Amino acid sequence: MPKGPDLQRLRRARAHRLSIPPTTAVVLCGGRGSRLGGVDKPLVELAGKTLLARLIERLEPQVDAVVLSGVRERRDYEALGYPLVEDGDRDQGPLAGIVSARSVVRTPWILTTPVDTPFLPLNLVSSLAPTCQRTGAAVVTAGGHRQNLAMLLDPDRVESLARFYTGGGRAVHRWLAAHGVEEVELPAAGFFNINTPDDLARAGELLPTLERTVATRQGSSVP
Repeated sequence: MPKGPDLQRLRRARAHRLSIPPTTAVVLCGGRGSRLGGVDKPLVELAGKTLLARLIERLEPQVDAVVLSGVRERRDYEALGYPLVEDGDRDQGPLAGIVSARSVVRTPWILTTPVDTPFLPLNLVSSLAPTCQRTGAAVVTAGGHRQNLAMLLDPDRVESLARFYTGGGRAVHRWLAAHGVEEVELPAAGFFNINTPDDLARAGELLPTLERTVATRQGSSVP
């Protein structure tokens, strides 16, 4: 649980949320985890907590609801108490997980995030919200790389993404490019991606720093 300065930042973020439409975080739990030996990646542990638990701990203060999409075995997740969604089309990529989750989302806005970035900035939503309010969508760029699955979307953009998928589109980056979705630069540390055993080991070494990650408009980490 965040403490000290981080807790103060979270309280400020909660106050700021009063001006942000209700938002659901759709956590994309699918994927084969092949580079981690085929394990169910959300349930991989890092310093005694699963990647999913770490991610949810950072998301819950920022959103109104959390949905888990593309889970491998429902029985492994039911005790967590979050809505579970199976991809309507297996092996069709993360876009299928976003589109399938619409059936249980009850808020105007959707935040999408993959489960393998468990150190998301503690003020991610409030950092993306101004752009989303102005243009209907925002996508993160971090360390010079666009994070295609870290998006904040209003209802019109969610439906646009669904139409793209229904029309045969599968690559999120193509939809982003076609619609000129604006990028928001955020700290690279907040999007540290865990795909391999080496990534997991490195995350363990950097854990204190990664856990303190907070977004700034300049894209630097806040200690």
